Amino acid sequence: MSVLVHLCRGCGHQQAWHESGNGGYTPCRCCRAGSADPDPTPTLLPTVTSPGGIREQLWEPGTQRNVGTMHASRTCDCAACHEVAARTTRREHPLAAPRLEGLSGR
Repeated sequence: MSVLVHLCRGCGHQQAWHESGNGGYTPCRCCRAGSADPDPTPTLLPTVTSPGGIREQLWEPGTQRNVGTMHASRTCDCAACHEVAARTTRREHPLAAPRLEGLSGR
């Protein structure tokens, strides 16, 4: 599902890449050093299903993701993420399916 993330102002990668061993997945010196400088404004990271490429909705802030796997994590629960999530409705989501209007005859 799509998720709100904070990007590092130093390298542009997700803040989470700088935490708890995730730096091992990238050659980025900033990520490997664990010294993120997170942008306080969240960025929407859109995702699609695989296979199929179906557009996914937004994970709510503070939600546990990938439960029971080695990639388990929790989405950011900060006030800025809650504010952006509240403003991001299905209709406003950049990957939301287009609304079909007028096809029902109403």
